[in-house]
Amino acid sequence: MYRVTTPEHTFTLPEPISSYKVVQIAYRQSAFKFAKTYADGEASSGMSISGNTVIVTLTQEETKKFKKGEASVQVRALTTGDRAVASKQFFFTIEDVNNEDILK
Repeated sequence: MYRVTTPEHTFTLPEPISSYKVVQIAYRQSAFKFAKTYADGEASSGMSISGNTVIVTLTQEETKKFKKGEASVQVRALTTGDRAVASKQFFFTIEDVNNEDILK
């Protein structure tokens, strides 16, 4: 992933979104972390749901907060039966760009 871009990340859940009370996509790089959450039928900005697929589109401002190096993302969810589940962590590389201005 390149900093100051708008990457799209797609996650496929084992069951339809209706099987979950909460779905969280959590990003982490050292002490920096943030999450996008779907709960009570409402999704965070930049998050869309279709069937069992969750798509997260990060903003230029969000990706600018990452530093060059390795980061991870993980899916966590709470089922309608109150069972908390998590995916493995997916690791990815953050690359710099030559200019960090937000493009408008």
